[in-house]
Amino acid sequence: MKVNGKLQEYEMRYRRLFETAQDGILILDFETGKITDANPFIIKIIDYPLEEILGKELWEIGLFSNKQQSETAFIELKTNGYIRFDDMPIQRRNGKITEVEFISNVYLVNNIKVIQCNIRNITERKLAEAALTFSESRYRRLFETAQDGILLLDFETGKITDANPFIIKIIDYPLEEILGKELWEIGLFSNKEQSETAFIELKTNGYIRFEDMPIQRRNGKLTEVEFISNVYLVNNIKVIQCNIRNITDRKLAECALIESEQNLKMQNAEYLHLNLEYLAQNEVLTESLEHIKNINDELIVSKVKAEESDMLKSAFLANMSHEIRTPMNAIVGFSGFLLQPGLSKEKIADYVQIINTSSQQLMSVISDIIDISKIEAGQISIDLEWVNINKLMNELYTTYKIVVEKKNISLNYSCNRPNDLIQVKTDGNRIRQVLCNLLNNAIKFTKEGKIEFGYNLEEDYLVFYVKDTGIGIAPENQELIFQRFRQIGSNDEQIYSGNGLGLSISKALVERLGGSITVTSEIGTGSTFIFTIPYKENNEKAVVTALTDGSEQIEHWDEKTVLIVEDEINSHAYIEELLSKINVKMLHAWDGKEAVEKVKSQSDISLVLMDIKMPIMDGYEATRLIKQFRPKLPVIAQTAYALSSDKVQALKNGFDGYISKPISIETLVESMAVFLN
Repeated sequence: MKVNGKLQEYEMRYRRLFETAQDGILILDFETGKITDANPFIIKIIDYPLEEILGKELWEIGLFSNKQQSETAFIELKTNGYIRFDDMPIQRRNGKITEVEFISNVYLVNNIKVIQCNIRNITERKLAEAALTFSESRYRRLFETAQDGILLLDFETGKITDANPFIIKIIDYPLEEILGKELWEIGLFSNKEQSETAFIELKTNGYIRFEDMPIQRRNGKLTEVEFISNVYLVNNIKVIQCNIRNITDRKLAECALIESEQNLKMQNAEYLHLNLEYLAQNEVLTESLEHIKNINDELIVSKVKAEESDMLKSAFLANMSHEIRTPMNAIVGFSGFLLQPGLSKEKIADYVQIINTSSQQLMSVISDIIDISKIEAGQISIDLEWVNINKLMNELYTTYKIVVEKKNISLNYSCNRPNDLIQVKTDGNRIRQVLCNLLNNAIKFTKEGKIEFGYNLEEDYLVFYVKDTGIGIAPENQELIFQRFRQIGSNDEQIYSGNGLGLSISKALVERLGGSITVTSEIGTGSTFIFTIPYKENNEKAVVTALTDGSEQIEHWDEKTVLIVEDEINSHAYIEELLSKINVKMLHAWDGKEAVEKVKSQSDISLVLMDIKMPIMDGYEATRLIKQFRPKLPVIAQTAYALSSDKVQALKNGFDGYISKPISIETLVESMAVFLN
């Protein structure tokens, strides 16, 4: 019983090992070679269930490529009691191949021969071997191509076991001559004792380094090298690797660096002084570069916008040609008619009226071109002064009432404080220009019905509006109309005159005045344009007064002498004709120099009408000289320079007044009256 118990215990231990073994185990019948048992691990490898492989030979479960090979191995096993295959493919149930190590032994169990096959999955080992082969190949490639010299030494003896091509190039010895030699024998140390001392230190500390070591080459010449040696393990075997770097170039560079440092120290004082200047310049350049970058960014945006507007500009130029040539045709044509003999007074009056109307139309086009040019250049100017809003609005109503009556359109004007003195510090001419643009558009696009304009005072803003019952504007076009060169036609494709600049100029002017402009409109119903400007109550004494009538202005002027300074014959003739109507004495000068001489010689000159652009001496210089000896003599600039900035410049340069051409009799009298009354 005791023996049986021990037997059972051994059987249980064996079975536990059999079942849990991490190698596959097959038990074969010694006589037939057929499988009698298999553990779980071999089942996992071949992917067959146990019941399918019992009673089968090895070749039937994929362990040999065919029956003949299997039987040959089986005979060898029975004969020798042992066979082994280090690398054997086994075909799994799914057809995939797994590499295994196969060992089979014959042993006795209760005097009965039994065959046990141990099968180990070596897939991971094969991968590791491949990785090791790759690593060794890579190491060898690095070893052979390294740009530092490398020597491998035996840890026990210190003798050379390998050397790469770069160290061979440095010492100029062939590889076969240095293998088995110590370092001092190839010129790395001056003698054997020094070499052995370094070798002992290396073995003790695992590391030595010489930053600057002479090595004697085969031809006796010395080369400076950096020498570093380490001890490391390869497959648990200690190996010494020496890295030798040629530092000849570095030594030369260090010498050059030392020399350069000396030169730099000599120059340093001068450079320090220059550096302060450069720092100051650098700040300026940095600011300039930032400014240039900002400009470039703006230019990119501007370029895109410019490209988008090229087609619009082309259309604008064609339209502008039409807008200029149309009034010019009337001016030139009817001026020619006036030369015909025998014209009646009625015909002459009609022709003159047409010429005047066409001239005003042409001036309007030119003014728009000048304004849009200034807007694009960012140079639009605003001249602030106290403006009587009710007076300005009443003047517009009076002017446009006559115009709309001819078209059978009613014109209404309203405001919420008609009897108050509403004064605002703004540019009255620009307000008038915007309202004229809006009223002109309303008249142009309204065939019948009414136009209403006016303003309301709302908190800190004056809110102006122009409302019409015209053709209206589609919602998708209500932003486009404020863009330059845009013209939106009506649904019936009727072509309207105009240059496409009025609303874009109005928008720019309103925004420059600190306000905004909007439109609400519906096709076929009409449009309402609204714009605002800031308003602040004027608590000072009223500064806007009405002009006296013409008869009061020119009283007693028959004793006044006016000097006309003008180099252009036609302009002179025109001014002379204007002055002949107000009964003043006239003198003439053809350039600034002559004007100065006449003022010096004629003490009775009461006022000077001075052109600016003239030959010999311009109006600025002439005025400066005149003011030196007659500072109180009024000098009024009369010039074709018509920009607001030109007026500012003229007044800054000593002129007392400013009139831009073309000059009307009303403007001339009004300007002269300031000084002659």
